[in-house]
Amino acid sequence: MKRTLPLTALFLSSSLMLTPSVLAEEVESGATKATSTQTVKATETAEELTTIPPAIQKTMDRLFTLQPELKKLNIITSGSREGSQLFLVGLSDRPEEEIAKEDMSAYLEFDRNTGDLLSFNIQATAWASEKLPSRQLAQDTAERFLTEWFGTEGRKQFGKSTRYSDSSSAVRNEDGSIVSWRTRSVEFPLLLNGIPIENKGVRLDVDSFGHITNYSYDLVDVDTTKIPKPDTALPIEEVIKNMTTADSISLNYVKERPRKDSEDTKTKRVLRYDLDNSGYIHAQTGKKVLNTGLKPTETKTVLHPKGQTLVARSEEEVKQLLAKLFDINSATGTVRIDQPIDFPWEKESPYLYYQFYTEDGQVSAYMRTDKKTGQVYSASLLANEEQKKQAARITKEQAFTVARDFLETYADSSTTELELQQEIFEEPEIPSWVDKSKLPEMTDDLKGKYQFDFTKLHQGIPVRDHNYQVDIDKQTGRVVAFSLSASSEKTELPDSRNIVTKEEALATLIKHKTPLELKYIWSWYLDQQAPAPFLIYAWDHSDGFGYVDAITGEYIKEPIEEDE
Repeated sequence: MKRTLPLTALFLSSSLMLTPSVLAEEVESGATKATSTQTVKATETAEELTTIPPAIQKTMDRLFTLQPELKKLNIITSGSREGSQLFLVGLSDRPEEEIAKEDMSAYLEFDRNTGDLLSFNIQATAWASEKLPSRQLAQDTAERFLTEWFGTEGRKQFGKSTRYSDSSSAVRNEDGSIVSWRTRSVEFPLLLNGIPIENKGVRLDVDSFGHITNYSYDLVDVDTTKIPKPDTALPIEEVIKNMTTADSISLNYVKERPRKDSEDTKTKRVLRYDLDNSGYIHAQTGKKVLNTGLKPTETKTVLHPKGQTLVARSEEEVKQLLAKLFDINSATGTVRIDQPIDFPWEKESPYLYYQFYTEDGQVSAYMRTDKKTGQVYSASLLANEEQKKQAARITKEQAFTVARDFLETYADSSTTELELQQEIFEEPEIPSWVDKSKLPEMTDDLKGKYQFDFTKLHQGIPVRDHNYQVDIDKQTGRVVAFSLSASSEKTELPDSRNIVTKEEALATLIKHKTPLELKYIWSWYLDQQAPAPFLIYAWDHSDGFGYVDAITGEYIKEPIEEDE
């Protein structure tokens, strides 16, 4: 028995918008044969556009009737890629030849066979704002949108709202002014047997005016005969017991930023115990799932750092330093400052970003420095792509020696012990549902460099924000990229000699344990998806995270984010 979870009729309401709508004239589209009184006007190049199928035009008519702002826009693109089931429509308030001057644009994505609207994205200069919408505004607006769209009965196929993440975007105008937008995302998971499907459902982005600026929805085709029943899952108490052992907690120094309502404005580091509550647990076996074949390993390395610093205060000094570090002829290239946009609501970036490239385009390099002092924190070289296809000339052990020597020269003088993080690959078992005849030919790793990631240790304990990375070319054995710790604030690290035991911390973490939630999830193997989802338990972090202060033994609750 097949069950399709469809996108039902589109019913938006002007009440969803908390700002007045601008009514537009109704113009018959020259890009479709469908009879319509609510179609968007086409550009003069309509004959070059792909004819919009009637089912899609019908959905667009509904949208434009209830979203009057979109009716003024021109169709600038329409069509689909060969072999694709998606049909795309691009809209702008400017004709195609003046697209750079547009103040409003929208992109719509449809199922070309059913006409269902799968996603849309709207950007308007008039909607620009530096203000982030509150979680409450985002939730209320998204909830109202979802109910109006799918209807009261259709709303029941989705669970409660989750994941209130925020996003930002900005453009810099020719006069140097910056236009920025901020939105908050709300997700509604699709339900099967009353249980949410991980990463399937509706996602809505809301701005501070109450506009819905982005919508996306995954259509799901489910063979209900292959779906595991919820009553086959292990008891949640048994799973939690197996997942909360002394081996599942870790001790680290972690940077803690002051809360907005705190009088203490200084950043400090806390010594804390954390429970490893990441990933998924198979609900029927109690084991972790989605094995990638990568097993993390840690190796301690002793350093005798010289504490030397790399400094470049100008474009010319950057060129000279790149030549020294990477053995390139920088005289044949150009350096420019590539400064990203600083969002007005964030602190100004303390860094300068430089880009180097040769006239023939064969060599490019990047460098990040401190704006005030010129101290270099990272640099990388991109060159000779053909070498990446050749077998390595030096071993990983030889490369590690070069990386360690580099850090002994340039690591912070307080860094006397490091932990090397590596991932050892073990080929995972191929699931039974995979069609092995469709698997691509597997080849050895042909990346042209070895990458080494390090974390500083203090009293044998990782300092999680004090990290280093060094990349070594497999052909030349030279450093081709590095990142040095840019921790500008010198904060005191708590003494670890008198802390609560791991067993005491575990007891406290279990007492305040994060709840587990039963979900469905689809498994992938390369580009093949399993024919049906399976049941998993996932840790529910909707209310935030928690840890145990290793000095006091107190359980500390961290909200997932602070509202504005």
